[in-house]
Amino acid sequence: MSNSPISNSSTSVDSSAPQDGALSTAAITLFGIVGPYSFLVSPVVTGQMAGQLDWSAGTIGLIMGCELAGASLVSFPAMRLLRTLSPRTVALLATVFFILANVASSLVTSVDLFLPARIVAGAAGGVLSVVALVSAARSANPPKAFAYWSGGQTVAAAVGLLYLPDLFVHTGIGGIYGCLAAAALLSLAVIAGFGNGLLPSLSGGGERHNLKAARWTLVAIFGFYVAVGGAWAFVGIPGAELGFTDAGIGMLSSLAMTAGILGSVLASHVGGKAHHNRFVIASYLLLVLCLGAIEFVADHRVFAAVIVLLQVLWSFLLPLLLASLADSDDDGNMVILSNMIIGGGAALGPMLAGYTIDFLGGYGAVATEGGIVLLLSAAAFARSRSRALVKGAAIQAPSSSLSHG
Repeated sequence: MSNSPISNSSTSVDSSAPQDGALSTAAITLFGIVGPYSFLVSPVVTGQMAGQLDWSAGTIGLIMGCELAGASLVSFPAMRLLRTLSPRTVALLATVFFILANVASSLVTSVDLFLPARIVAGAAGGVLSVVALVSAARSANPPKAFAYWSGGQTVAAAVGLLYLPDLFVHTGIGGIYGCLAAAALLSLAVIAGFGNGLLPSLSGGGERHNLKAARWTLVAIFGFYVAVGGAWAFVGIPGAELGFTDAGIGMLSSLAMTAGILGSVLASHVGGKAHHNRFVIASYLLLVLCLGAIEFVADHRVFAAVIVLLQVLWSFLLPLLLASLADSDDDGNMVILSNMIIGGGAALGPMLAGYTIDFLGGYGAVATEGGIVLLLSAAAFARSRSRALVKGAAIQAPSSSLSHG
């Protein structure tokens, strides 16, 4: 058994799999941004839809919900595709559909045409997310790869939240979809960073001794997104009570997301170390404290600092959770399903927080709810690691000398 709680994933990667070179990192990062980008900047996108197209909140919610559903549910067919086609081929096919759907979205304003275009774009983007996640999981250093995946999304979202409103002044809502089509086209320059052979773990050769550990990690990731996503969605409420304007909250949110890159950088350095699990648990506890502080602080500067810390911890913890999933996912299916789990958690979190505010009133109820869910998520993570360590010791003990370093 290795001294590290995260075993060396390279032992399960064949010679055709991408390693941690610049091209592989670029592919994971860029396609990891392009696929889910419309969700990352959904606040400004939905606002533009309402203002420009005069669609009702229900119509906009239906569009975003269907797009997210397409991105999440495509995990199942993507799982089947990756058993028969290489990640590079799957990414290429998905990119073609993604470009066509976004071009169509940029040209139409009828709901009857716009909705199916967004469903196709969501599904294609979901496939791109799956390929990026799987490629990161089977890299030589999963924590580092997931850190680039997460950090790229954080920075790109912060830039979009700042500058998309200016773009919409000149292009309307179609501008973002035209940009996404162009970005996907340009990303094809690094598509060779994805593997060109079948995934070894999906071809039937892998042990399944860590399946329960992987499932518990998925539960932890789901709870993490429900708690933090819900708390983040309504962080403007306590901000407004302190006197922040809408513009001020937007600027602070963008600043916090930009600062989140620090969390990704730190995750790329601590992932795989012997104290990996301690970093994860400590991050959970700090996040719980952040939620409590958001509700009770009475100073503008302290509130701003807590918001920034929340994003740094978010960006730090997520790659470590995904790396833990990759470590215990012997057949590769759980990493693929993480795309659906992330989407489901990201959708459920704000919805649950919204109903909590409606029925219980105030942000304090959301903070309490988020803290409880985070503690349950931490418990699920602890359960997953205990199972992985016990099972791993039983199976890997004869070759423990090979797993050091």
